[in-house]
Amino acid sequence: MSWRVPARWRLSALGAAGLGLVAALHALWLPGYLWLTTLSDGQPKRHPFVDLHDILLAGQCWRQGVNVYAPSACLGGGVFNYAPALLRLAWLPLGTPDTLAGGLLFCAAYLLALRLLPVSQGRFWPLAAGCFSTSAFYALEQANLDVLVFGLCLLGVWAQRGRLPARLAGYGLFTACAAAKFYPAALLVLALRERRAVLLALGGAGLVVGLGLAVPLWHGMAAALGAIPSGTPFRATFGRIDLARGMVMLGWLPGLPGLGRAGTASLASWLMAAAALGLAVRGRAGWAAALARLPDEERLLLVAAGAVYGLCFLAAQNVEYREVFLLPTLPGLLRLGRTGLVAGIFLLLWEAAGRDLVGGITPYSYHPGAGLAAFWAVRELASWWVFTALAGLSWAFAARETGRLRQG
Repeated sequence: MSWRVPARWRLSALGAAGLGLVAALHALWLPGYLWLTTLSDGQPKRHPFVDLHDILLAGQCWRQGVNVYAPSACLGGGVFNYAPALLRLAWLPLGTPDTLAGGLLFCAAYLLALRLLPVSQGRFWPLAAGCFSTSAFYALEQANLDVLVFGLCLLGVWAQRGRLPARLAGYGLFTACAAAKFYPAALLVLALRERRAVLLALGGAGLVVGLGLAVPLWHGMAAALGAIPSGTPFRATFGRIDLARGMVMLGWLPGLPGLGRAGTASLASWLMAAAALGLAVRGRAGWAAALARLPDEERLLLVAAGAVYGLCFLAAQNVEYREVFLLPTLPGLLRLGRTGLVAGIFLLLWEAAGRDLVGGITPYSYHPGAGLAAFWAVRELASWWVFTALAGLSWAFAARETGRLRQG
């Protein structure tokens, strides 16, 4: 009698095996582990889960009365750049020694979340290639909070297929994640699927919750937003600003009089975003027909991931591990046969490997050579292409649902 892992658990099982191999590599051959961790951003990392370590350390400092949004000796001269609502969990007796247990918990949350991705016949390995890409490894190795947010958001999207109480619980998860990381607020676009009365009730409740959080935490929220790092576009990042900023830094785009280099990059990035959104509006009809052909599960995942990626891309410069939110697009795009778009997404998910192949393992910081500059340009074009396509499907979804609400 043969034993087979159920299809829904194969991604999780494969990931658990990979986690065991990486742990063995760390324990038995540290140079190999250091090389593996260098692939993402050119920096070797002797100890895993450093992002979680920094969060727990900030919690300890905050309990001691330290202003964690200003450089302090307690944080080694650094600052806390997460939402202040997260600090309210600092009453839990957690400290930096809990980093290992917390990091493994984050890894488990990611692997369990993969159980919620539909694995269609013949599409397992393409999906696995995305789920265990260099971007995903970067997120897991750092134990970045995005890993836990990713799992909770997928759970919330899964709940949208249930009855109203389950959907409300899903909106609650989105709101809780937004309180910690801001960008999951994009997932509330799924509320457009509700009846008008439910949508109005959700809007009222959201306003009350938003004000309840914003009023007492406003100064901390402003400090967190101001502390979000933004720098070189050539190092493991994505976002609206990266292409224009890189063109200015490379001398491909001259600074405009009166604006300077930074102002020129900002203006150019917004002009490019406006053009991309215009193309997205033109392509909404094709996406409306495509979304109608998808099963509800894959359609929800595609719309949710598109909304999150679009908001992240427009709002700020993001570290590439946040591209794990592109993973839920893959089942739907593979079913639709959008192979070109899937290839663009894979280029983004595996960008670090391509960068290392072209230029060698390097921090890739401020002055890339000709080969790396060319690769960076290709990466940026892929990022804008993916953003434009996903903005088009988001527009198609919103147009369909708002039209239904107006008629009903």
